[in-house]
Amino acid sequence: MINDKRYRPEPSRHEAWKMFDQIARRYDFLNRLLSFGIDVSWRRKMAHFLPPHRNQHVLDLATGTADQILFLFEKSDKVKSGVGTDLAEKMLKIGREKIDRRGLSELVSLKVGDATDIPAGDNEFDMVTISFGIRNVINVARALREIYRVLKPGGRVLILEFALPQNRLIRGAHLFYLRHVLPRIGGFVSGDTRAYRYLNETIETFPYGDAFCNLLKAAGFTAVDAHPVTFGVVMIYQGDKGLKIEN
Repeated sequence: MINDKRYRPEPSRHEAWKMFDQIARRYDFLNRLLSFGIDVSWRRKMAHFLPPHRNQHVLDLATGTADQILFLFEKSDKVKSGVGTDLAEKMLKIGREKIDRRGLSELVSLKVGDATDIPAGDNEFDMVTISFGIRNVINVARALREIYRVLKPGGRVLILEFALPQNRLIRGAHLFYLRHVLPRIGGFVSGDTRAYRYLNETIETFPYGDAFCNLLKAAGFTAVDAHPVTFGVVMIYQGDKGLKIEN
């Protein structure tokens, strides 16, 4: 899979979490609206790529309003407990309300945390997920190394992220939507056009496909793969932390 040439400027990710806090109350609604509801199936599909064993302890980075970790509990009996981290406290507040309503407060906790400096010990989690958040990280290579650090040997990372379709016609229509439709609707509903301009700019300038798989491999992950979803509009990336070999 080859990235096409892109000439749009790289947007700043510095303190992007503040922008998400500003749109926190409209965030879930806009996700459903702007994706035509398909984002729900994208998040649920992540459960198809979970490791096979049960009683997994999961970390969800850039958890936002906790949609991803809640969908994992809903769609899989393999997850026993979870932790979600994000820098946007207002997003986390909404996530905690959703967790309370589902009666999962004893199993899922949310806390402030940076993906490039994960507040967890080495080899702590069976799985790490991050959905539509890795492209907002200032230092992606460092975040991937941190994910590798906190995973147990044999653990897995699953990353759901936007991409650009390979088919030229589909990619052209998708880019038109990202550049001209999405910012207008998102800006009108949220009151923050900048946040939805940022969305399309980060999608267009972030590495995807083979380029992102290479970043995972450079961080030490094995069995790296990319699963295109909805004509390649999004990708589910996976990588495993190898088992330790005793001498």
